[in-house]
Amino acid sequence: MAEPAAITKAKSEAQALRELIDELDAALEEANEDYNYATAKLSETLAAAKANQKRLTEAEADLAEAQERLNRRVVEIYKSGQLGMLDTLLGASSFSDLVNRFSLLERLSQQDAALIEEVDSYRQEVATRKAELDRQIAEERQLKADAAAAKEKLAERLVAKEKALEGKEALIAQLEKEEAARQAALAAAAKKAAEEAARKAREEAARKAREEAAARARAATSTTTTVKRTTTTTEAGGTDTTVRKTTTTTEPSDTDPPTTEEQSPPSDGGVTGAEVVQYALKFLGTPYVWGGYSTSGFDCSGFTKYVYAHFDIYLPHSSRLQYGYGVAVSRSNLKQGDLLFFYTPISHVAIYIGDGKMVHAAGTGKGVRIDYIYSSYVGARRLIH
Repeated sequence: MAEPAAITKAKSEAQALRELIDELDAALEEANEDYNYATAKLSETLAAAKANQKRLTEAEADLAEAQERLNRRVVEIYKSGQLGMLDTLLGASSFSDLVNRFSLLERLSQQDAALIEEVDSYRQEVATRKAELDRQIAEERQLKADAAAAKEKLAERLVAKEKALEGKEALIAQLEKEEAARQAALAAAAKKAAEEAARKAREEAARKAREEAAARARAATSTTTTVKRTTTTTEAGGTDTTVRKTTTTTEPSDTDPPTTEEQSPPSDGGVTGAEVVQYALKFLGTPYVWGGYSTSGFDCSGFTKYVYAHFDIYLPHSSRLQYGYGVAVSRSNLKQGDLLFFYTPISHVAIYIGDGKMVHAAGTGKGVRIDYIYSSYVGARRLIH
């Protein structure tokens, strides 16, 4: 029996609205990622420029000191009456010419040559660092402009979304109610699965620890050989040497500490994908905030950055930049805790939780939630092993 036309129409409208919301959110996510990327790159550039300025200052100081020593050496040449050398030096048309003339003067000592080379090296370093600093300053200006443009585009798209959804508040409320129920079921199942995975990981760690302890116990049982030499004097005045070998087996004493206690297995700080997922699931329902990186609100890369920071693993606040971290893994080899990336260019990131699902900061009005992997998936990276 076919369903009533009114129900079919309502379902069709609801699906169309879901697709519209997803499309608008993807556009917003792209603008937000452009802003995050420009901001993150700007931060890197500012740090590099600061470090470069420090090295430039040091190089200029080294150059000034070396130049002063060279000047004193020229005065010494003049005072010692080496006028031919002084004429050669003063006749140089440039510093490069001066270097060439110095190398041709056979009377120039090895020390003088080294001093000239040192001054030339410092001059080159200063020139190189000045050029690099100029490039960094230009990049800084461009990144600031990019960030401003991305921020403006984000604001425009937010307004566009609000206008596109005007008059659909009732249907949106119904969809949100249905989604809340779906998320509650997904969250319960995901938390149960994460707890089970974490339990199995602990049991496996304990098993490996017991095996390692048993191996250490066997190694502690060692066999040693003692050689004892006894020398006696014969009646004829000679000597007789007797060699005795004693083999001793040493067992662990009763006072040795137990060697079967459970220990954490050596891995990436002991962090497992199950632990990452368990921690990430604690933030289900947290609001979506553009540029957010705290429990008061996350955007997608802010969420993954925050979760992994808990395990002392640094990530930049940009999904595009996060794609450069860790190692690439195929979709068929995904494990809990892997980062998933979406769209081209990349503008969204999530954390894989298993069974084809992910947890992520999904967008405005959605917050941190669980979804099946989007069809716009482009790749994955693994940060822990």
